[in-house]
Amino acid sequence: MARKTKEEALATRNSIVDAAVRVFAVKGVARTSLDDIAREAGVTRGAIYWHFANKAGLLNALWDQILQFYAPMTQASEAQDEPDPLGKMKNLYLTFFTGLVEDPRQQQLFRVLFDDSGPSKESEAMRLRHIQIRRERLLGIQITLTNAKAKGQLPPNLDVRQGAISVLVFIYGLIASWITTPEMFDIKKEGERFLEGMFQMLRTGFPEQG
Repeated sequence: MARKTKEEALATRNSIVDAAVRVFAVKGVARTSLDDIAREAGVTRGAIYWHFANKAGLLNALWDQILQFYAPMTQASEAQDEPDPLGKMKNLYLTFFTGLVEDPRQQQLFRVLFDDSGPSKESEAMRLRHIQIRRERLLGIQITLTNAKAKGQLPPNLDVRQGAISVLVFIYGLIASWITTPEMFDIKKEGERFLEGMFQMLRTGFPEQG
């Protein structure tokens, strides 16, 4: 019985998160209340508080979903013994681009995470979490590029920090641009060419100073 209760609690939690994605995507973070989410999920406000302390807790759960989904591929690209670091990085981003195009829920999720509907304490908390994740991703990219240098995939004089910043900005810009103006380009079909251009930039630019 206890196991069934645990499974039911997890199902309720997932239902609340799914409802939050739908409501946030339509109304924006600042204009969405926990009552709105409770009605969409078909639960009481108390049920939400059982799983999440507040709206910021729900937003953190959305971030965690994305990070957990791509964590295995990210870890593979950063593994020191990986013989093809750039290949693993390329596969990571291509999988990510495909998911954005083919999975409407991922699109909703990223529209929520890029939400700028108005200032609120929750949106500020989300902004701070976003900054934290970008910093962590920057460190991960530096590890991948350092491994790629060691494997001869990138020039030995590459400034890894500048290269990693450029990758982070490049990918972030692609995602943000496609999420806000998807008619501008096809991130799935053109993604591989974008990435090849990014790798070429790394191979020819950003030499270490001195």
